[in-house]
Amino acid sequence: MRVHRRIRNLTEPEQAQFEDYLEKKLSTIAPIIESHYPDEDTVHVFARIQKHHKHTAFAYECIVEMPRKRLVTSETKHTITEALDFATERLEQGMVKHFKKLVRA
Repeated sequence: MRVHRRIRNLTEPEQAQFEDYLEKKLSTIAPIIESHYPDEDTVHVFARIQKHHKHTAFAYECIVEMPRKRLVTSETKHTITEALDFATERLEQGMVKHFKKLVRA
C-alpha cells in the first residue's frame, strides 16, 4: 500500500499531528488491504487535507485505488482527529463490503 499525501494551509504542529494520526489510522486498515493485496504497489492511498481559515475547519479526503474498485471518502470537521476518524471509519466499512463481494464471487 503506497500512501501519497497532499497538505495545504497547515501549520507545522498541525502537519505533524496529521502525519502521526494518519499513520495510526492507516495502520488499522492496512491489514484488511494486505490480506487481499499483499503487493505494495497494488493499492494507492491518496490522503489530502486542507485547512479552511474562514471557518477554522479541516477538509480531509481519502481516495483508495484498488484493482476493480476506487473508494472515496471526505469529511470536514473542526479538528484533524475528528475528520480522520469519521473518514477512516467510512473507508473501513466500504472495504469490508467490497471484500465480502470479492470472496462471494
